[in-house]
Amino acid sequence: MIRLPLSSLLLWGLFLLTPALASAQLEAPTRIQEVDPGLLEPDLQDESVDNPDSDDAGSSDEDAAESERDEAPRKSARGAKAKEEPPSAQVRPAGGGPASQAGGAAPVVVPPRPVLSPVLAPRMTDDEVLQVWERWRKARATNDSASAQKAQRELATLKQELLAADLEPISVGLVREAKVRGRAGDMAGALTLAELAVELSPQLPPARFELGELYALDAPEKVGRVLGQLRAAFVSMALDPRYRGPALADLGSLLLLAWSATTVALVGLLFVRRVRYALHDFHHLLPRAVARWQSALLGVLLLGLALTLGMGLVPRLLVLLAVVVPYLTRRERVLSAVLLAGLGLAPLAAGQLTRVTAFAGTPAEDVFVLERGGLSAQGAMARVKARHEARAATYPELMSLAYYESRRGMLEDARTHFKAASALRSGDARLLTRFGNTLVGLGDADGAAQLYVQASQADPRMAAPHYNLAQLYRRKAKTLPDEEVGKELDRAATATASAQALDGSLLLREPPPDERLLLNLLMLSPVVPESEWLSLADGRVAGQRVEAQLGRWLLPGVSPGPVAWALPAVVAVLLGLWGLLAEKLKASNACERCGRPACRRCDPELVSGGTQCGQCVNVFSRRGLVPQNRRQRKADQVERHQAWAGRVAYAVGALLSGAGHVFSGGTVRGALYAFVFLFALAATLLHQGLVRAPYGDAPLYFKLVPAVLLLVGIHLMSLRGLRRLRRGE
Repeated sequence: MIRLPLSSLLLWGLFLLTPALASAQLEAPTRIQEVDPGLLEPDLQDESVDNPDSDDAGSSDEDAAESERDEAPRKSARGAKAKEEPPSAQVRPAGGGPASQAGGAAPVVVPPRPVLSPVLAPRMTDDEVLQVWERWRKARATNDSASAQKAQRELATLKQELLAADLEPISVGLVREAKVRGRAGDMAGALTLAELAVELSPQLPPARFELGELYALDAPEKVGRVLGQLRAAFVSMALDPRYRGPALADLGSLLLLAWSATTVALVGLLFVRRVRYALHDFHHLLPRAVARWQSALLGVLLLGLALTLGMGLVPRLLVLLAVVVPYLTRRERVLSAVLLAGLGLAPLAAGQLTRVTAFAGTPAEDVFVLERGGLSAQGAMARVKARHEARAATYPELMSLAYYESRRGMLEDARTHFKAASALRSGDARLLTRFGNTLVGLGDADGAAQLYVQASQADPRMAAPHYNLAQLYRRKAKTLPDEEVGKELDRAATATASAQALDGSLLLREPPPDERLLLNLLMLSPVVPESEWLSLADGRVAGQRVEAQLGRWLLPGVSPGPVAWALPAVVAVLLGLWGLLAEKLKASNACERCGRPACRRCDPELVSGGTQCGQCVNVFSRRGLVPQNRRQRKADQVERHQAWAGRVAYAVGALLSGAGHVFSGGTVRGALYAFVFLFALAATLLHQGLVRAPYGDAPLYFKLVPAVLLLVGIHLMSLRGLRRLRRGE
């Protein structure tokens, strides 16, 4: 038996073990080592990573590597180690599949998802806007047209980006500059400035009026554009409570003044016309030894004493009416009672007018200014904050404050005040929509979407929440995987269709560019109607003050209230009843021929209710009773009286429309003429108005021309009517 040496056996064993050691030291890298997962989102990873084909390819590459390593020359050195590959060779780019070390296919690169543009809410103050205006003024002063044009564009852009309804102080400055240039003959420059003023403040009446005037001066034949500006100006005045309130206050004041003046004029004319008959009957109350001139003087002194006492206007008129009411016709009594009753209600009407038209200095004005978002709103913001700290702010005030802060970039403050407003009233669709816009600016898209959904449920007819939801859906679709984008875009299309069905103007609305994605331009904010906050224009205090002042002047000594309102009417009715007792009291009346008192006490033969005195009855009714010479003298007296009455009627009619009718017996028509005439006269004399509007009112010719035309027209009509009345037509 052949025995091998022990050393030979050991060598053969080492030789056989050498490949196994090399194989254990050069293991092929796994897929986890080859692919660096990085920080990719699940929807951004390449699907080829999980592809079974790629796994098979990777296994074949590993087998090929092992076979190559098996064929490599084996080293017999004891403890020898194979060189390892550097770690950098084992790392692949993010998103790429495993590649073969022997020159496999190029790695697949997945394009990154687009990055969302941030929603911007730039913070801007009134001072910064006014700085642009100052730059424009300096550029205009130095004739730097380029800088001036740039400043104008900046102003227009700022107005749009701040979502401001107007920049009224700047527009007023432009209007003044346009007037200066127009007077200097620079019509083109004046038109440019006026058009810019209208662009910055489309609802400012003075700007519209100025542009209309310049259009008329520049091209009078283009009537359409002139009338368009005037129409827009008057519509703005009707819709703006700052202009509507003063206009209504002036109109109501003129009506009350005309009513009061008509009452005074009518009662005065009736008193002057009939007082001689009252003095005649007063003579019968005195002893027969008293002469008529003495009784007349005594009566005048008694009337003067009553009028000189500390009585107001209404008691004086009632005294005058009480003296002559037995000598008035039924129509004259009724008309006098109606006018005096209305005069007694004048304090109540004036107080109510003040309450209705009060606006300046009230919380409603602060809400109005904040809602418009223009300049000079910082004062209103400070006042509303002060009331909020005092726990006196109402829901419209807090919502308008938060809305203003949101548009000016104060998003945290806006969120705080929106929450405070929602504590006062929850579920308001306008509040939810505006609050959602603020959350979008703060980056809380999910919270904003929830508020938009709640707003659309609270008011299905509002388009803003649907439109804003569509914007959120589109933005969210940009961050979703490809398989989920279509579903999100469908939701956006549905919301857009709903918004456009509710508001057709949204068909033409384009969102702002992604390069400057402003919150104010991206999202819609619903407008709060005037009825929501106009009740905050509380003019009760001012109304009570006006009512008390007018009441002290008309009826002193009587506290304002139902008693003061009803007392003149009650007394006027009692005086009317007193006039019905004229026949039983044997009160005299006027002779229709000569105007002398027809008194049954002086001539008992007169028939009750007769319209002629005793002399006229004997001369004209009883033939042959009076000699011819006396008859002729009486006829001449009657003729002179009729001529004198006509001259007096025409004289007073020339001074006051309708006064001649009152003297001639046409009391109702004369009162109507007098009311219209006095209204037109007051409008002419008080053309400046009692309550001033901000930034000026309508041009003077729009007030004076209609008032003067009405004044002249009604005066000519009254004279024509008086002439026909005197002729008996």
